[in-house]
Amino acid sequence: MYMINVRLARGVRPLDDRELRRSVRAVAGERDGLQHVYAEVGAEGAELVLFVTATSQAAAHAAARRVVSRSLRGESLRGWAIHEAVCDERDERVD
Repeated sequence: MYMINVRLARGVRPLDDRELRRSVRAVAGERDGLQHVYAEVGAEGAELVLFVTATSQAAAHAAARRVVSRSLRGESLRGWAIHEAVCDERDERVD
């Protein structure tokens, strides 16, 4: 399992942590490998940490980006955008 960090730029409508987590989880399918989502919403946007089961770091990063991109199509996340999806040494395999 890999831990992937995604930063979102604030959208039209404010959200709370729980609503953002639910929005991301709601669009994740079994093939995405999403195991857990941590979300923290602040004044400038939001920080997401996605725990993804995948065969490699690159596959986990792609799955995390795909799931978050899908969630951003929802009305509750209108205007929110991926600011940064970190794929570096901070994305670690956690077992």
